[in-house]
Amino acid sequence: MSLSLRSSISYRTVVSVALTKERRALLCVLLFAALAVLPALMKGVPSNIDLDNHFRVALPFYESVRAGNLSPSWLAESNGGYGDVSFRFYPPAFFYLLSAARSLCGDWYAATLLVFLLLSISGALGAYLWAREFLQPQFALWAGVFYTIAPYHLNELYQAALLPEYAAGAVLPFTFLFVERVCRRGRAQDVGALALSYSALIFTHLPLTVIGSLALCFYALLRIERAKLWATLLKLSFAVLLGLIATACYWTTMVAELGWINGTDPAADYRQNFLFSSFSADDASVWWVSIIALCTVALFAPALAHLRRTHDESFPARGVKALALLLLFSLLIATPLARPLWDHFRPLREVQYPWRWLAVSSLAGALLVSTSSPGWLSYARSKQRPLALLMIGCVLLSLTFSSAHIMREAQYLSQEKFASLLRSLPGTPCVSLWFPIWAVEPLREMSGDVEAGQRAVVINEWQPERRVFHVEAGAAATARVRTFYYPLWVATANGKPLETHPSRDGALLISLPADAATVQLELREPLRTRISSIVSVVGWALIVALLLWEFFRKRNATRASSEYEF
Repeated sequence: MSLSLRSSISYRTVVSVALTKERRALLCVLLFAALAVLPALMKGVPSNIDLDNHFRVALPFYESVRAGNLSPSWLAESNGGYGDVSFRFYPPAFFYLLSAARSLCGDWYAATLLVFLLLSISGALGAYLWAREFLQPQFALWAGVFYTIAPYHLNELYQAALLPEYAAGAVLPFTFLFVERVCRRGRAQDVGALALSYSALIFTHLPLTVIGSLALCFYALLRIERAKLWATLLKLSFAVLLGLIATACYWTTMVAELGWINGTDPAADYRQNFLFSSFSADDASVWWVSIIALCTVALFAPALAHLRRTHDESFPARGVKALALLLLFSLLIATPLARPLWDHFRPLREVQYPWRWLAVSSLAGALLVSTSSPGWLSYARSKQRPLALLMIGCVLLSLTFSSAHIMREAQYLSQEKFASLLRSLPGTPCVSLWFPIWAVEPLREMSGDVEAGQRAVVINEWQPERRVFHVEAGAAATARVRTFYYPLWVATANGKPLETHPSRDGALLISLPADAATVQLELREPLRTRISSIVSVVGWALIVALLLWEFFRKRNATRASSEYEF
């Protein structure tokens, strides 16, 4: 057998073995991701007060999209028909995902469980792929496994029902993955993929976008090679800028209209929500997440006890230190020790709950565990076996807490109870954050959708963002509409604009002429909305171009080579 033939067979064998290892690792990751949501698949949808809030938005969002309004702007049925601005401020990605699943499954119960499964798989896969940048498949799989079973990540789903945050946790690993690739390779598609994943994060959850942005900056500074410092910084900055451009259609509205909503919630004051700031039963939420933080540290104890060990030269000590520092940073910034930073940096204060940084801790710790996994067996076979047993005990302690308290004690809704909950949501009040600044509770009860004193009113059309009603002739009067006042509501009659202003409790008032009139009331988007939409389209076009850049470059190179040979 010739040397070239033997080399070819050897190469094919190595590739085949590598593919087999990769498939096995991926299968393990997917299996654990599915097992993590198995209690929900078997028992029902985990319930919490936040579940009500999310589906109070999801139901009318789906109906608007199904009716052809792909970008709804006003949640009309909320607050007994007065509406609210949730659609304008909530990042929409999670609700688009739920709506797509609802269309596919035909009912909300199956759609919700399908979304849980997809998000669990996405988060585990992202953590695995990030670890795969440094490690062999059999070691990288532990990143996906440990991120899936991290106490805080499970708590988002089973106890707190922080569903958009859980969805953002499925996106976050991919942002770190592509930051790593930009720092190490810096290819065009890496920049495009980072812009894409960062856009997805913005569209999914704003608090985790702020947290993730700071964590990504911290990690990038630790991973950039000095020789490529300025080139890498330029690529990272361009990717972030491109992500902001692609999401301009969302955040420009939010920023421009932030002063029009209440935006405050006393319970969400960051000063009252630091980790370990209280273990009193009166501060149940802080006490609970502090216990979760301790269990998170216990879960990652094998990595913390094994920091100096790396499995080969492909993942140098610098990479391990970057992950360890990221884990330490994410834990410390969530404690009262970081209070001065929170006091002087407004974007952090808008996060509301410092313990949300546990989302980053869970991810960084999972990667750190995967880097230490090659050394576990060596510990177990050496004189350091007691230390190995101690590490295993810490992991089992964390897993026991998660299974016994986070998952087993969750309140599950069967299909019937879940359907009953959804039927009760239309018309319920929104959280105080989404009240326009003109709204004051209690809201006055109305006899109909429109009141115009003694003048008769006939409703011709009543859509979420367009209402038409006819008012009989009579003395000049002011019509009160069962809708919150918002500056974008425009009223016209016979083509002429009518004056609008808020009542004492925030209802929309329209000044009527004495003649009979057919009033058209529409929520009209300002010019900035059209401009930002065009900007977003340009941003997405650039992202697609970057993602396809390498493909077209290779194709053109192959074509040029063929022409030259001919």
